[in-house]
Amino acid sequence: MNAKKYRQVRAVVAIFVGAIVSIAATRDSYLLSAAGVLTGMIFLILVRSKARIIVDEREKTIREKAANMTYAIFAPTIGIGAFLLMIPYRDISPVFAKGEFAYLESLGMVFAYLTLFLITIYAISYWFLNRKYGGGRDE
Repeated sequence: MNAKKYRQVRAVVAIFVGAIVSIAATRDSYLLSAAGVLTGMIFLILVRSKARIIVDEREKTIREKAANMTYAIFAPTIGIGAFLLMIPYRDISPVFAKGEFAYLESLGMVFAYLTLFLITIYAISYWFLNRKYGGGRDE
């Protein structure tokens, strides 16, 4: 199976899973929704194991640069969002003084923890890959 055929199969499976999830959502059947997604994932894993998709060096370089750019944009954005959501707005606006938007501070805490988790994962993976690919101790 080549890459074009695999993309076609993946599109058909995505449409099928989307239909199952939408039907399950309208009937409030979350178990059916989870089963549909899980079945689609297993099917795609099995199909991908049979497909021989060759990735060249250009594709790997593009993926690396996309991952680096995504991290460089996402980590500061979510960190700034966390900071802005944790500012005490009660003194600024009478709407916030009533406590109607009390969940914003909690959302800011969640964003802060996610930012710290993302930075920790990046640091651990960098350390691991640096050692795996022969990085020196001076770096």
